[in-house]
Amino acid sequence: MKRLPFVAVVLALAGLLPFLLCTCGIVFFASGVPVPNLMMAFVFYGAMSLGFYGAVHWGLALEPAPVIVTTGADHTNRLRLALGVVPAFAGWVAAYTAFAWMPVAGVAILALAVPLLYLLERQGWRTGALPSGYMGLRLIVSAVTECCLLVVLVARLF
Repeated sequence: MKRLPFVAVVLALAGLLPFLLCTCGIVFFASGVPVPNLMMAFVFYGAMSLGFYGAVHWGLALEPAPVIVTTGADHTNRLRLALGVVPAFAGWVAAYTAFAWMPVAGVAILALAVPLLYLLERQGWRTGALPSGYMGLRLIVSAVTECCLLVVLVARLF
């Protein structure tokens, strides 16, 4: 498998900017008035990001020929399709919970979903179901995202 294109790495890292900016706004902004809007923007972006992470697996499953795995490709593709839907559903649950109940609950759901998805992807990577360069990038993106989620949780709960 070839290495990830440079533009993919740059865009993935740029995709962290909304997390970082919302986190700074939520933590450091003195007034309580715009914080709920920032919290909702933060949760909705997290939900959208989870859906995007899942879409990667749909792309791999729908490729004309298996990327890496040759034996058991049908089973691997079924798992990829499922892993493509579950993060989007978890993101929707987080967004709906934030909207219908309280934003910090949506952040908590995302704080559980992001590392869980990373661990599932890492297991797939170990079996050769994911491109080699993908997990290094996902580690960075997941770590920064999780740090932002945890900082916001601590800032809003205490």
